Amino acid sequence: MTKTSLVESVLKEACALTDASWAARVAYSANGWHLLESHRLSKKRALVLHDFLENKSNSAWLGGALTGGHSRSRACIFAEDSCKMYVYPALGGDEWLFIVSMKESSTKESQRIWRLASMLICNAALDVTNQTSELMRAVSELEETQQELRARIAAQREAESRLVQAAKLAAVGEMAAGVAHELNNPLTSVVGFTELSLDALPSDSQVRADLELVLREAIRARSVVRRLLDFARQREVMRVRADINEIVDDVVTLTKHLLLTSSVELRLQLSPGLPWVLIDRNQIKQVVINLVNNALYAMPQGGVLSIQTDTVVRHGVSYLALAVRDNGIGIQPENLGRIFEPFFTTRGDKGGTGLGLSVTYGIITEHGGVIEVESQFNAGSAFTVLLPLEPLHES
Repeated sequence: MTKTSLVESVLKEACALTDASWAARVAYSANGWHLLESHRLSKKRALVLHDFLENKSNSAWLGGALTGGHSRSRACIFAEDSCKMYVYPALGGDEWLFIVSMKESSTKESQRIWRLASMLICNAALDVTNQTSELMRAVSELEETQQELRARIAAQREAESRLVQAAKLAAVGEMAAGVAHELNNPLTSVVGFTELSLDALPSDSQVRADLELVLREAIRARSVVRRLLDFARQREVMRVRADINEIVDDVVTLTKHLLLTSSVELRLQLSPGLPWVLIDRNQIKQVVINLVNNALYAMPQGGVLSIQTDTVVRHGVSYLALAVRDNGIGIQPENLGRIFEPFFTTRGDKGGTGLGLSVTYGIITEHGGVIEVESQFNAGSAFTVLLPLEPLHES
């Protein structure tokens, strides 16, 4: 119930309980007194009341009742037979009065009812204000709680997804390490003896072309084995404080010629003054190279490659962000969830092994980071690496 409807209801009930012929609530403002709600107040009576409120002496009389906090009465201005006009001030700070017309023989009980009515309106108004304030505060707290819950659910789902992917990589990594060690030695022997045989053969030998094919395939197989070893991370990790922008510059220097020959425009957006992170420089450099190579493969006809570094905050944690974007062929939606799986590749006919992104994912996960991907088929892809920032303690 609103304050206006509550006042109208009180006026009606109080008039019914007493011998009041009409009642109204008036309020004081900088412009003087004005009528708010009323009951049984005809147009004629309203005009007379309006003139009464406009009169300065009457206004002072009403103001005395308001500031004094006591009811007042005087002869009724409506020339009604044997009637008096009573005023009942608000209790609680509101700048208003009840004006009531009752018979001169009105009982003290009737006057008490109107005093109680005035108190009821003041208390109800305060209750409505307090309830509204409490309701708004509760709604605000509920919205904050809902947002926090959504953020926690999103973080939990993200953590579960990373955990499942890490479990897959761990299982395949154990197998890869064993397979790689078993294959590495015989492949080294094949490459070595093939090279010796080629050196011993004359240039016009009929088997020379066959041996050269054996050598090329053996070298390619050895490259796959080395990637398996990288994937299994069977090597010592050396972490130091490093500047991510310097690593990006090194990769750009290494791939500059490849970018030019591929008709790819490079756009660097490296934020200056970034905090250093505790990383294995060689591993993170391999990550950047893998992402750049993937971008180049995605733009066979040329395009734009963008590399950006910055700091971001996710779920209350500060990260150093490295984003690699291209406007190439993108990733088909059905493949987007599998790109980090070991040996999954869409470039099998072009020599792809499906280990580049798996190795990248493993390196970032080992660093306590996150790698995100956004892609739209035939519109490009964006890989974002997030490495957690730690405070650099000066010695």
